[in-house]
Amino acid sequence: MTGLLRRDPGLWLLLHLRPPGDRRGDAHGQCSVCGVEARFVRNSWILPGELRRAWPDGFVERESMLCSACGASRRARLLADALLRLYADAARSVPELVAEERFRGLDVAEVNAVGRVHQFLESLPRLTYVEYPEQDLQALTWPDASFDLVLTSDTLEHVPDLDRALHEIRRVLRPGGRHVFTVPIDPRLPATRSRAGLPPQHHGRGGGPFALVTRKADMLAHWDVAPDLEERLRAAGFEAEALGDGVDGVYSATAR
Repeated sequence: MTGLLRRDPGLWLLLHLRPPGDRRGDAHGQCSVCGVEARFVRNSWILPGELRRAWPDGFVERESMLCSACGASRRARLLADALLRLYADAARSVPELVAEERFRGLDVAEVNAVGRVHQFLESLPRLTYVEYPEQDLQALTWPDASFDLVLTSDTLEHVPDLDRALHEIRRVLRPGGRHVFTVPIDPRLPATRSRAGLPPQHHGRGGGPFALVTRKADMLAHWDVAPDLEERLRAAGFEAEALGDGVDGVYSATAR
């Protein structure tokens, strides 16, 4: 893992350079992504100042709390926790999960790397990994009922037609298959809204010294997502379950 961190200058910065006082927000525990007992590093420079001001409390922790062993954010651990809850026989981490026969037997589509979880999912024999927008979530090229599991992480908010994307994901899932995903939720909003007509908002850009590494990030957000997302999931043919609270935004959507 150390070599991995050294090859990622942005992650190295986030683990070693941060605003005064952030250290007081650190925590310790077992990382569900890599399985290591580690320190979870809070770094408010994970977000640019305008997003820290615009988003509700808890987003800095969601996007940081980085595992000192593998670099996984709290968001990645939330997704890992969901996979373990839904699929594990005895596994307590993603490396253990991908070694279990039942999980290895699934046809899995990963649309965009789901954070530091991706490096372990790569060993799955039936994984299909693609990047959006090269594979367009609004018009997926796969046949109906191709997959048992579709994974996305903070991708849906960047799709111009959110409802069409949800229907497409439902189409390529087999009955009983799941879309397990994260999306940034703003619990202050009464309803999910399009950002058309609002000032442009880009995700992926950092603050402080981290801004130098992410200055070319251009992930334009098309949606501000509220807890009513579950209604949209049901309309697209899913049984939806929120697996976190507040800003967590981690869901399991089972194809009906």
